[in-house]
Amino acid sequence: MASVNEGNEVLVVAGNDVSPNDTTDFIATLKQRVGESGKLQTTSLSDVKKESHGASAFDVVVGIFKEPCTNEDFLTEVLRILKPNGSLVIYEPLAMDKKPDTVLTFSDRISTLKLSGFKIKNTERTSLDPESKNLLLKVYSNAEDVCKILANKPSFEVGSSIPLSFAKKPTNVWKLDDPVEEDLIDEDELLDESDLIKPNVSSLKVCATTGKRKACKDCSCGLAEELSGKAVAKNIVKSSCGNCYLGDAFRCASCPYLGMPAFKPGEKVLLPETQLAVDS
Repeated sequence: MASVNEGNEVLVVAGNDVSPNDTTDFIATLKQRVGESGKLQTTSLSDVKKESHGASAFDVVVGIFKEPCTNEDFLTEVLRILKPNGSLVIYEPLAMDKKPDTVLTFSDRISTLKLSGFKIKNTERTSLDPESKNLLLKVYSNAEDVCKILANKPSFEVGSSIPLSFAKKPTNVWKLDDPVEEDLIDEDELLDESDLIKPNVSSLKVCATTGKRKACKDCSCGLAEELSGKAVAKNIVKSSCGNCYLGDAFRCASCPYLGMPAFKPGEKVLLPETQLAVDS
């Protein structure tokens, strides 16, 4: 039976080929469920739009069709006259599989309802319950082919709108000047008395090769001379051919000035440390 409760406003829409006498028992049962506080109206498929019902006027609309309803304006009009969250119940014979003589399948009906704006909770084909089968026995000679489809109008009104806000929401960003006090570690607490003592300069002299305070046997970093108090002899570069100042074209393969621009004789030229050592 259609999901009708006491106090509902119900509209029953019968197909143009359905006789009013065949739905008498069905209508009488609906009136009992609606009660005196409710309201029930009946109309035909061809007159449902002509009667110009107000928008959101009914809680439930019931459609009874001997043949699949192909009227495209029916679902549009029902969606308009139903209240938000209102129910649409359709009784009609629908085949599961598409055949050459099939007008509308069950899946086609589900698609048309969704495209019209209805919500459908159960998309499985449901046969008539015993009560509806007995009440519609005069309408359908073979009730086994008839299915019951339940759809609902969304919870909002058709054509309603809501303003959208495009304002940027504030983001949670850490700030260095945040007035809120944080539990920070005092850097002075990480130091002890030994860390505050100024180290001896001599203790900082270590060998560049071994990292120890004692110079190695073949010390070349100058630590041995520094520890003994002797000055480190400066590297004096002498030309063996006398043509070094002319440029690379006149320099020998082991020339310390190789790769440097030409210079005037007697001009002081500073060489990088990497070029002071002759390649072996």
